[in-house]
Amino acid sequence: MSGISNRSFVFDEWKKLAETNPKAFEFTRRKVIDDLINEARASERLKCLQWRIDVERERAASPLSACVRLSNMMLNSLYGDGGLAKTLNGTPRSKASAEVVSLKKQRTE
Repeated sequence: MSGISNRSFVFDEWKKLAETNPKAFEFTRRKVIDDLINEARASERLKCLQWRIDVERERAASPLSACVRLSNMMLNSLYGDGGLAKTLNGTPRSKASAEVVSLKKQRTE
């Protein structure tokens, strides 16, 4: 493995690794992400977010498509319903309504 660590980011090192050894790049990228998530307080939430990111990347037809998908995901979490911008501005989330159905067996006599 190269001298890449999760404590510093040197673009040229990552670029060189990606160009010379894509498998090692992907392994190192995954390890750095996992290490950072595991060190975080909200690690379960971050694991879920990383899973969503990975799924979007896999579904994308190209790296550019993945970038657009992730950009849209970020914009939605910022400006979408219940997004950060609305939360900070005090705009309440829209309340969904639903009929409550009893799951108890009905007695027939």
